[in-house]
Amino acid sequence: RMAINKACNELSQTWFESGVSENAVSGHIQFLKPGETACFACAPPLVVASNIDEKTLKRDGVCAASLPTTMGIVAGFLVQNTLKYLLKFGQVSMYLGYNAMLDFFPTMTMKPNESCDEYFCRQRQKEFAIELAKRPKEEVVEEVEEAVVHED
Repeated sequence: RMAINKACNELSQTWFESGVSENAVSGHIQFLKPGETACFACAPPLVVASNIDEKTLKRDGVCAASLPTTMGIVAGFLVQNTLKYLLKFGQVSMYLGYNAMLDFFPTMTMKPNESCDEYFCRQRQKEFAIELAKRPKEEVVEEVEEAVVHED
């Protein structure tokens, strides 16, 4: 995923990322847009950030039957989100979490890290800031409701 992230940042290519936790009962999907949202290197999973070999992780308490189910659910979310993006319907989720133990689905938008280790991520952030500054400012117009006046 780090290699894909690096290539997408360099090419300014949007992409979708997903993963399932080590305990096999939670996962997430994420839409990554270089410069606008956090890249994979801005906020990597702890295992990736620590450079731990995933093969060495101890899997105590993992129910082997839940892993394919959780992966199937997360994959379904990923496909649905991708279709929303490609076919331009609904609201594309920037980040959607899934916790099977609590039936909890957190959503959020993750801003890019200004001190990200990835050079092209920082470059795309600068480009996005310039683009954002060029956009016309939205004027907020307050509508004042007139009091209802009756003849009686």
